[in-house]
Amino acid sequence: MNLDTITQFLSQKNVPSFRLKQIKEAFFKQSLSGFEEITNLPSDLRIELAQNFPWLSLKPLKSSGNLAEGVIKSLFGLSDGLKIESVLMVYHDWITACISTMVGCPLNCSFCATGQIGFKRNLTAEEIIDQIVYWNQYLKPSHKKISRIVFMGMGEPFLNWENTWKAIQIINDQDALNIGQRHITISTVGIVPAIKSFADLDTQINLAISLHSPFQKEREKIMPVAKNNPLGELIKAAGYYVQKTKRKLFFEYALMAGFNDRLQDAHELKKIFTSPLFHLNLISLNPTNSKLAAASPGKLNDFTKLLDKYRLPYTLRRSIGTRIQAACGQLAGKEI
Repeated sequence: MNLDTITQFLSQKNVPSFRLKQIKEAFFKQSLSGFEEITNLPSDLRIELAQNFPWLSLKPLKSSGNLAEGVIKSLFGLSDGLKIESVLMVYHDWITACISTMVGCPLNCSFCATGQIGFKRNLTAEEIIDQIVYWNQYLKPSHKKISRIVFMGMGEPFLNWENTWKAIQIINDQDALNIGQRHITISTVGIVPAIKSFADLDTQINLAISLHSPFQKEREKIMPVAKNNPLGELIKAAGYYVQKTKRKLFFEYALMAGFNDRLQDAHELKKIFTSPLFHLNLISLNPTNSKLAAASPGKLNDFTKLLDKYRLPYTLRRSIGTRIQAACGQLAGKEI
């Protein structure tokens, strides 16, 4: 729902301001499915709104997975015919929505399915928010709601920052989705100037940086963006972030066979983990169309043993959604 255009419409019609509050309540809090369900609005206003404004800016086309399985992926059609994917993840104490910010991605990381399809366009703030609203509508029969947001879907959030930041304001707004900043995570490939600017905002939003190798030349092989954002500058920006915000910073590290799962990689990680607030998120590489493969269980075990020896803080993340291609790096369905 485009609240800006609806606000303007109501103002031109001299509709009392409390009507907008009723619409926002129905959309964000009650997870209704259309203007016709807002029974506290006059019927003629409901009809006029439904004729002039779509309830959602995206249309669910196909879903896979289920709540019992703990992960659901949905393919959405946009107004211009393009498509995106978004994921719902159910954990023990919370439910997370993995949100896209672009149709495709311009960064062409070799291990990521989204990067392999190229860049189409940025999503609007409305299209970003409507992914979350859709998932809340999906969850309504179970009397549950999204409680955490991760911008880890299709696209690089910092390259669509104006719309992403506008969406975050709505996510955080008490009269809208009312999700606290500490329950929001931005994931970036490591765009140095953007990380510094984000640090200066002094928010409580979590930051995750895709690292994937502690060596500059190796990182460039799988992440072209690393050429203009060298590892040394990236670690300095990360240090600036934790110094400025006093918040933990997460480095994402997908273990790839023969590439970054060697003992020398673990040893080099120790050198660049210069702050106690740096934390490593380890995950096995999820299969895409690339030639890269996941590290073997034995290599994973040897790698984590060395991390333990170095007392390097890390979490070994479980991969969910691999069966339905909804796991990290896999968002680019055949339809897209």
